[in-house]
Amino acid sequence: MKVSTSTSIYEYVRWGSTMFYSLEDSIRACAAAGYEVLDMAFNSYSRKGRALAQPDWEDWLKRHKDIACELGLEWYQGHAHFYDWSTAGPAEREFHEEMVRRSIIGAGIMGVQWLVIHPGTIYDETWYAYRKSLQANLEAYRRYGELAAKHNVGIAIENMMEAPNRRYCSSVEELMELHDELNDPIFGICWDTGHAHMAEVDQPSALRRVGSRLKALHINDNRGTDDDHLAPYFGSIAWEPILEVLREISYSGCFTFEIHNFLHGLPHELHDACLRFTYELGTHMVNKIKG
Repeated sequence: MKVSTSTSIYEYVRWGSTMFYSLEDSIRACAAAGYEVLDMAFNSYSRKGRALAQPDWEDWLKRHKDIACELGLEWYQGHAHFYDWSTAGPAEREFHEEMVRRSIIGAGIMGVQWLVIHPGTIYDETWYAYRKSLQANLEAYRRYGELAAKHNVGIAIENMMEAPNRRYCSSVEELMELHDELNDPIFGICWDTGHAHMAEVDQPSALRRVGSRLKALHINDNRGTDDDHLAPYFGSIAWEPILEVLREISYSGCFTFEIHNFLHGLPHELHDACLRFTYELGTHMVNKIKG
C-alpha cells in the first residue's frame, strides 16, 4: 500500500479565492515531498473559466501526464466534477454533466485507475426521496460506467454526509445497495472518513461491511460538525480502529489523503515543509496498517 494525496493539497495560500499554485506546481511539490502516487482533482479545474472547461482541455491533461511521468509518478485515483442535482437547472445540468464526462475521459488520458464520483440526491415535496434517488443514481452511474469502460477507468461511488440536509448514500446500506444493484466490476466504493464522521457512522463496522467493494479512500479529519478536510489526528476521528480494519479486510488500494484545508490557510513559505510532513504522517499510518 502506497501513500497518496490529492493534487488539491497544493492550490491556495491564506484562504485566497484565486488559485495560487498551478497543477504543475502541485505535481512537482508532491513529488519533492516524497509522494509517488497522486489523486487527480479534476473537480478543482472544472469550474467555468478553468482548464477542464476550455477547448484545449485534453492537451492540457496530456501535458501534465507527461510531467508526472518524467517525475516517476503514478495516478491511482481521481475526483470527478460534482454538483448539486437539486439546484441545477437544465442549462447548468448540461454544463455539469459535460464536466463529469470530461473527468471520465481525462481519467483515461492520465491513467487513473479509480475515478471517484459523488452520488446525487433527489428531494420531493416531503423532503428526501430515497427511491427516486436510487433510480436516478442507477441511471447516472450506468451512463458513467459505459463511458468509463471505453477509457479503462473504474468508477468509485463515495459515501456522503448529512449536512446541511439528508443526502443519498450517507448510510452504508444505501451505498452498498447502489453498488450491488449496478452489479458490474467497473464500480467500487470510495470511503471518505470525514463524511462518515459527520454522519456519526461507526466506521470500523461500516468498513467491514463494505469489505472487498472498497477500492479508494479519502482520508481526512474533522471535528464532527464541518467538512474540514484536515490531516488525521487534527480532528476528532479515532484512527487506530480504522487502520486495524483496513488491515483486516486486506484493502489493497492506496492510502489517499484529501486534506487540502490543512495547507490552504498557510503562507507560501510554509507549504513545502508541511507537505513533507503529510507524507511522513501517511507513511506512519500505512506502517500501522501493515503491522
